Amino acid sequence: MFRRELPHWLEIHRAANVVLALIAVSGWGAFVLVNQSSASIESQLREQVASLSQIQMDLLSEQTRAQATMGDWKQLQAQLPAVREELSQLTDARDQVQSELVLAQLGLSDAINRASQAHEDVSTTGSVGSKAPDPKQAVAATAQKALSKLGYGKLTADGVVGPGTRRAIEAFQRDKGLTVTSELDAPTLKQLTQSLKVAAR
Repeated sequence: MFRRELPHWLEIHRAANVVLALIAVSGWGAFVLVNQSSASIESQLREQVASLSQIQMDLLSEQTRAQATMGDWKQLQAQLPAVREELSQLTDARDQVQSELVLAQLGLSDAINRASQAHEDVSTTGSVGSKAPDPKQAVAATAQKALSKLGYGKLTADGVVGPGTRRAIEAFQRDKGLTVTSELDAPTLKQLTQSLKVAAR
């Protein structure tokens, strides 16, 4: 009976050996594959780490540039009020000069008439009775004529800004919504010039 069971055990033993051999082969194969996969994965991870390091360096470089740009922007922003103030002063100066030029043009015919009269006086009397006109007085005289034309009183165009001329300037400034200064400042001369152009149409 023992001999009959022996072949059966041998077959089971052989089958177990074959199974164990297959398991060992597949285990070694899996080990080799895992080692190869691990090496491949490790290589990919190293490449990704290198790529991430480069990205980090690029980001740090961009951050440094952004901080430098922000510093420049803040510096420009700090200078902006001074630039605006300078622009405002230049604009006022330009308006003053433009207004004085327009008023001077308006008074040019009077100057030509006075020069002609002086020439006639020299021709007749042989002496020069007048000196060269002061530009500020010429502007004031032209402004006095303009204020008279616009209905702000009968002013003598003598170039002297006296009490009557100051009252006329104040009334004009109030009517036009300007700051009342009683002076022929840039905004007043500009508005006076514009009002004369409108009245001349």
